[in-house]
Amino acid sequence: MLKKKEKAVLLKLIKNGRKTDKQIAKELDTTQPTVTRIRQKLEREKNILEYHARPSFKKIGLNIIIITFMQWADYSKKEELAKFIKDMKTNKNILCFARGNGLSGRTAVFISAHKDMKCYEDFIVDIKTIWGTYIKSTDQFISSIENVFKSFDCSDVAALILEDK
Repeated sequence: MLKKKEKAVLLKLIKNGRKTDKQIAKELDTTQPTVTRIRQKLEREKNILEYHARPSFKKIGLNIIIITFMQWADYSKKEELAKFIKDMKTNKNILCFARGNGLSGRTAVFISAHKDMKCYEDFIVDIKTIWGTYIKSTDQFISSIENVFKSFDCSDVAALILEDK
């Protein structure tokens, strides 16, 4: 359980990870060394996993986003499933990958971004070539970046949870 000051520092970093410890200290009316100690503790205890820039997909040339729902064919193939999960976790086009259940028995979902349809087609053919034997079915929801009205980012939800506690 995070203490009050730890939550406050984490909230400031969630809202703007580029803020310096000095800026956060001023906003929280505390000292910079206190904020530095708290930030280092949050990092050490894995409350903060990473800092990253979130680019504009459109401006860097990613024009489509796809949500793919799939159903794994046979869960007794544990070694293959572990390799598949590792492959999905390291695939640079995949923004999010999760196992679960729903949508007529679908057991996994991933969100991917691509420059164009040709790049997406190459991407999905590669996945089906390697893993098609183990995948029972897939369904995709494809959208242009222009039709994404709110991007995938859990910062707002994390901030909301911290502010509520």
